[in-house]
Amino acid sequence: MRPISAFAFLAVLSVAALPAGALAGKYAYGFDDNERDRLGWAIVSGDNTSMSDMSDLDSMGKLKSEFGREFVYIRLGSDRYVIRDRSLMQRAQDAMRPMQEAGREIGRVARAHAERALEGSQDARERAKLARRIAKLSGKIAQRESRGESTEDLERDRERIQDQLDDREDDSRDERASRREEREQEARDQDASERMEKAARRLNQEMRDILRDAKSRHLAKPVD
Repeated sequence: MRPISAFAFLAVLSVAALPAGALAGKYAYGFDDNERDRLGWAIVSGDNTSMSDMSDLDSMGKLKSEFGREFVYIRLGSDRYVIRDRSLMQRAQDAMRPMQEAGREIGRVARAHAERALEGSQDARERAKLARRIAKLSGKIAQRESRGESTEDLERDRERIQDQLDDREDDSRDERASRREEREQEARDQDASERMEKAARRLNQEMRDILRDAKSRHLAKPVD
C-alpha cells in the first residue's frame, strides 16, 4: 500500500493528540507552509473548532469569550485576525470540506486494512492450532496401530478436526479471492491522500485570499 503522506497522516490522527477535554468538536489539520510567512487558522462554529495546528489552541477560549462562537481566526506571521463576516466564513468552510471528506475516506480505508489484518492473523493461528492437533492425533494413531489396538475413536477425532481445518482453508481461499477488493481499497487510499494534499494547498491559499479580502473591506479585526 502506498504510504499515507505526512499531511494526510496528521489530518487523520492529530485529534488523538489533543489534550484530554479538548477533543470534542476540535479537529486539527497540520501541514507545512513553505512560504516565508507562516499561516495558521481556526474555524469556530458552535461547538466545533477546526484548526490548522495546535499552536493557537490555548487562544481559542479567550477568543470565544470575546467574539462569540462563530468566527474565522487567521494568523499570518506574527499578525492575528478574527473575521466574523458570514460570507467569508462560508468560503472558509467550503474550502475545508474537500479535505475533511478525503480525511474520512483515509480513515475508512485504514480501518478496513486493520480489520483484515487482524482477521487474517487470527485465522492463521487457528489453522496452525488445528494442524498441530491433527499431527498429535496422527502420532497417537500410529502408536496404537503399532500395538495392534483400535484407532477408530482417534480417527473420528482426526477426521472431525480435519473438516474444521478444511473449512478454514476454504475461508482462506475466499480471502485470497478478495485481494482485488483490497487493491481497490489501496487505490482509494492513494486517491484520497492525493486529494487531501491538493485540498490542503487550496485551503491554505483560500485562507490567504480570505484574509486579504477581509482586510481590504475592513472586516478583519486584529487581535493581540
